[in-house]
Amino acid sequence: MALLLILVAAPGVFAQAPNSPIAFVNHDAITTSFVTVTNYNGTFISPTNGSNQWLKVEFHYGITPAIGSYQDAVLFKVWIEGRDLLATDAPVKGEGVAVGLTGSVTYVNIPAGRDLYGVFYVHPSTLGRYSTSHGSTDFDRKFDIHMEAYVGGALMDAIDKNPGEQDKTWFQKLRVVPGLVYRQDQCPFLIVDPDHYPAIKLPADAAP
Repeated sequence: MALLLILVAAPGVFAQAPNSPIAFVNHDAITTSFVTVTNYNGTFISPTNGSNQWLKVEFHYGITPAIGSYQDAVLFKVWIEGRDLLATDAPVKGEGVAVGLTGSVTYVNIPAGRDLYGVFYVHPSTLGRYSTSHGSTDFDRKFDIHMEAYVGGALMDAIDKNPGEQDKTWFQKLRVVPGLVYRQDQCPFLIVDPDHYPAIKLPADAAP
């Protein structure tokens, strides 16, 4: 089973923790696409204002549990680069401030395997608010994404969507904008590909 992590371990950009049960894949671990909400009858929902395209951020990883064939829990954290053109304290007028849209999800009872996936979503209005004059396509073509995986509170592995392009601590320098990156259960895509992703652990205040 140790061979699994060798095959899927992320490149040497980040130091994977010794004996880590999880590793991001080497190539295209983070992929982005734009998706549209549909009604239950399959028809598209028309936007009330602007675009109806959500950003879908999917990530690919492998799991090798230390004991048994399931990993109890893994916490994934994400930083999605954006730009706040409305910031009044921008260093250069008109260029805005670099921001990081942040979110997290804890997957539980994850089966061992090398082709496992997780997902985040960003609302169309958020994309419009934190993009440049090029619009939401910035989030697919220009902006970077940083992802980290934690087990028991310890960082196990990390990866960037665009590795090698900039300072490896770039995401730490962004102005954090929390609460705008959704888990699958927090948005209309709750029932999309329900068997493609592990079960989500609900926050303590949401549990019955």
